[in-house]
Amino acid sequence: MIIYTVKAGDDLNSIGLAFGVSPLDIADVNGLNIGEPLVIGMNLVIPDEMPGDEVTYTVVQGDTLFSISQRFDVSVMDLISLNALTFPFIIRPGDILIIRPAGDVGPTPPIETFGYYIQAGDPDASLIRSLGQFLTYIGVFDFPVTDTGEITGVINPNTLVAAQEVGSQIFPVLTNLVEGEFDSELGRIIVSNREVINNLLNNIIDLLKQYNLPGVMIDFENLFPEDRNLFTNFIRLLSDRLHSQNKLLGVNIAPKWEDLPDRPWAGFFDYAALAPYMDLAAIMTYEWGWKGGPPTPTAPLPFVRRVLEFAIASGITPDKIIMGMTNYGYDWLLPYDPESLATTVVLEEMWTAGRVFNVPIVFDDEVKQSSIEYTDFNGIERIAWFEDALSHNYKYQLALEFELRGVFYWTINFPLRATWYIVSNTFDIQKE
Repeated sequence: MIIYTVKAGDDLNSIGLAFGVSPLDIADVNGLNIGEPLVIGMNLVIPDEMPGDEVTYTVVQGDTLFSISQRFDVSVMDLISLNALTFPFIIRPGDILIIRPAGDVGPTPPIETFGYYIQAGDPDASLIRSLGQFLTYIGVFDFPVTDTGEITGVINPNTLVAAQEVGSQIFPVLTNLVEGEFDSELGRIIVSNREVINNLLNNIIDLLKQYNLPGVMIDFENLFPEDRNLFTNFIRLLSDRLHSQNKLLGVNIAPKWEDLPDRPWAGFFDYAALAPYMDLAAIMTYEWGWKGGPPTPTAPLPFVRRVLEFAIASGITPDKIIMGMTNYGYDWLLPYDPESLATTVVLEEMWTAGRVFNVPIVFDDEVKQSSIEYTDFNGIERIAWFEDALSHNYKYQLALEFELRGVFYWTINFPLRATWYIVSNTFDIQKE
C-alpha cells in the first residue's frame, strides 16, 4: 500500500508519471476532481495496478535513498539490493527504482466491517449500493427505546433491498436517545425495571424476526456510573435471549484505558463483566477531540492503542473487538471559546480550505492524524483535526497488529473515499 504526501509543485500528472499510474485512477481512488489543484500535505493513496505487480518509483529532484525509504516504509538496504545499486549509491532524477518486486501476494487476513448508516440522509439507499461491497454489517441508525420498552423506528424497504443486493447484513441500532441527546434517566428506567426489560427483549426478538436480521447493536450512552451493574445485567439477559435464537449481540462501548467506575460517560461500562456476553464489542476509539471541547486530535493513535490493550487485558478477546473509526473531523475557532462548538468537517472540506486559503495540511507523526490552520474570510483563525487516508491506514495496521475481529465506521454517510480502497486491499472483507 503506497500513500504519498503531496509536496510543492506536485500535480496528479507528475505523481502519476512518478508511479506509473494513471492520474485518473489516483483521482478516483481518493475522491478528487481531476481539475482541482493539490494541497501540500495531502495524503493520497497510489493504487497498484495488480496486487502482485512490481511497484516502481521515478526519482525526482531532491530525492535521496533515505527520503524514498521513509516515503514507502522500506529500508535503504532493500532499495540498494532490489535495484543492484553500487557504492556510492547515487540516484538521479529520472531513475526508475523498484520499490516492491513482482511476485505472488499471500492471502490477506480476514476482517469484518460495520458501517453505521443514517437512513434519512439516503432515502434511495444509494450509499449502500456503492459501499456495501466493503461492509459485512450495516448498522441502521437509530431505533430509540421508550421508557416502556417499545422500539420506535422502521427500516426503509430500499435499505433492505440494497443490503441484500450487496450481501451485507443489517443490524438495527437501539439507543436511549431523546430529541438527539442520550438520556441518562431514560437509560436508568430501561435497565432497572424488569417489566420494561422483558418487554424490550420481546420487542427486540420480534424486530429481528420481522426483518429477518442476524442481530442487534445496543448503543446506550451517558448512563449514570452507578448504574453499571444494572447495565451489565441487562446485557446479560439480552445476550441469553439473543443467543437462544442464534442471534448476535453488539454493544457500543466508550473508550478508556483504566476502569474509572465513577467517571461520567465511560464509568458504567464494566469491560470485564460485559466481556462474556458480547459478540461484537464496538469500542468507540475516537472523540478525544470533540465539538464541545478544546482543539485536539480526535483519535490519536497512542490513545487508541492503550484502549485496545486495556480491553484485551480486561477479557474482551480480539475476536470480539471491532475498533471505531470516524470519517470526519472537527474545526475549532481560535482562540478556543468553550461557548463555541466546533464544526463537523469532512476531508474534502479541508482540502478546499487548503486551496482557498493557501495553507498546507500537516500530519502529526506522534498522534498519526492530520490538521490544518487557516484564517477564514471573516479574519477568524481556525484549526481542524481530521481523518485522511494515512491516519486510517495506521488504524488498519493497528487492527492487523492486534488481530481484531474488525472495524466500524461512524458513519458511512460521511465521505472518505480512500478508506475503501485501503481496507479492501489490506484485508479480505468477510460477508455472511
